[in-house]
Amino acid sequence: MRLDELLRQLDSVLMNPNRLLIVALLYLLGPKKESEVVKALGMSWGKFSTHAAMLEREGYLVRKKVFTRKGYRTFIKLTPEGREAYRRLVRALREFLSQVEDSGDRPHKRRGQGL
Repeated sequence: MRLDELLRQLDSVLMNPNRLLIVALLYLLGPKKESEVVKALGMSWGKFSTHAAMLEREGYLVRKKVFTRKGYRTFIKLTPEGREAYRRLVRALREFLSQVEDSGDRPHKRRGQGL
């Protein structure tokens, strides 16, 4: 497959670094409280809220408010569509890297640099 075709396969929603971090964390660790995700990623609440809302609109995650002894807490988890979108993106990125490595298009060393 050509590199330009591979690039078109990349999910534009998940290629945002903040959204990718949120989805990767939920993919690896499962459902979490929003506060845990914000703390783990060192992200501001505003940034997190914006990106979580986008992922929710795209159908990649769901939010659920739960009443606990400490009050309401909002949990988030990936939907089956979100899990599959993440897996597709990882496969496409692996394929992309494989194509780049196979084509020999590695960054060239500049003169005077070691190694």
